Amino acid sequence: MTAAAPVTAGIWSHYDDDLLFAVPTLDRAIRRGHHVRNLFLTASDAGTGMSTYVTGRERGLRAAYDVMRGSSTPWTDHQTVLSNGVAVTTTSPDDDPRIALAFLRLPDGGLTGGGWYATGYRTLPKLVDGRVSSLTTLDTGRELTLGQLVSTIGAFVAESGASAVLTTMPDSAVGSEGDHPDHGGAGRLVAAAVDAGLVDGEVVRYAVGYPLQSWPANLDAADVDRKLDVFAAYAAHDAVVCRDPAGYASLPGFGDWLRREHHVDHRDLARVEGPR
Repeated sequence: MTAAAPVTAGIWSHYDDDLLFAVPTLDRAIRRGHHVRNLFLTASDAGTGMSTYVTGRERGLRAAYDVMRGSSTPWTDHQTVLSNGVAVTTTSPDDDPRIALAFLRLPDGGLTGGGWYATGYRTLPKLVDGRVSSLTTLDTGRELTLGQLVSTIGAFVAESGASAVLTTMPDSAVGSEGDHPDHGGAGRLVAAAVDAGLVDGEVVRYAVGYPLQSWPANLDAADVDRKLDVFAAYAAHDAVVCRDPAGYASLPGFGDWLRREHHVDHRDLARVEGPR
């Protein structure tokens, strides 16, 4: 009997966090024949709600994974109901079921974590801090409490059969200062799922986000070129960053993130009380 291929499950807040902070890891996994299952918590909508901006970014994700898997065949969307009863929209390439991207489509919190008027100023950071009691999915209008969101992550990881879990650094971790508040919220939810016994902490790794620019550049020229190709395929569909791909490496922040990838094991995570 052939052994099952390893599975990496990613829990991300935005539609480019995996590309900026977990490539080349994800790219190498796909090229080795591994499976990748990503759950994106927010619609990455920047206060626009379910808009052409959101659908464009979702198209960009598919394009980026087409580069990584080496094919551009069509993708098909379907509804997936997890074991805790929460539904997500899942998209997979028709000829490559190894790849699945799941969209929960909660409101984006923005760079301050304060959110926008259009989505009621309710955000992931506010939920994990207890400042709001629930969030509403932008596509289905379902209300999700903190407990339901933690159980959603546990169900997603368990049902994916993950042998590795990737997410961003919790905002309660030393070294997370200056990161996007949504990144910190996503990481804290995963850490909470570990604390609740829903996810095995031994397989969890946290990607350093915005603070990555202060870490050593550790990708060689070939890795940077490949990462740029993957990100450029996505960015062509993102109205905010769409530009000449040759210029990405010189963009503030982006250029630093494209040259780096640093992950921290759950067992090595230094946490403090409350958000940083």
